[in-house]
Amino acid sequence: MFDFVCFSWIVLCFLLSFIGGVPLAAGLTLCADFFLIYTTHYAIGLAFFILVQLAYLQSLRKMPFRLWYPAVFPLAYLLPLPILGGIYALLFLCHFFLAAKKAGAYRSVPAMLYVLALMLFAACDSTVAWGYFTQPAPEIVWLFYAPSQLLLALTARAWRLPQRFFRRRKERKALPSHRAEP
Repeated sequence: MFDFVCFSWIVLCFLLSFIGGVPLAAGLTLCADFFLIYTTHYAIGLAFFILVQLAYLQSLRKMPFRLWYPAVFPLAYLLPLPILGGIYALLFLCHFFLAAKKAGAYRSVPAMLYVLALMLFAACDSTVAWGYFTQPAPEIVWLFYAPSQLLLALTARAWRLPQRFFRRRKERKALPSHRAEP
């Protein structure tokens, strides 16, 4: 029953991602969680999570999702699980630092909530990594994971500023105190 409730939460977050999130990343998260919850194909689930991080990175950088990214699935069969976990961790750190940098520039509530979601996600991943070496505790993992997914679904897209904001800032004239001395 616990697995059904957890997976239902991820389905809800996927649906909410159409409001303010990145539906591609949320859909890939749904696939990853399916493999991690209902099967023993953990490498495939981790490969989907690698794609999730790539989707969020591409969204933050406002670039299209690359068609070659699914080539990560053959790696899931070739590489050991700890190596896949390391690749995922590096991508997550890139995602976190890029989001934190952008959030620092925007200083809006949705941007800060997005970074909070990533911090909760990091706590979840740390708990999963600890459980890999000891006895896993799924209830503790979901204590961090569920709110992080909800926040990502609601804020991943909302805090990006429109392009016209950047044009206005560039077109503004300098204040008299900022002009070069003749």
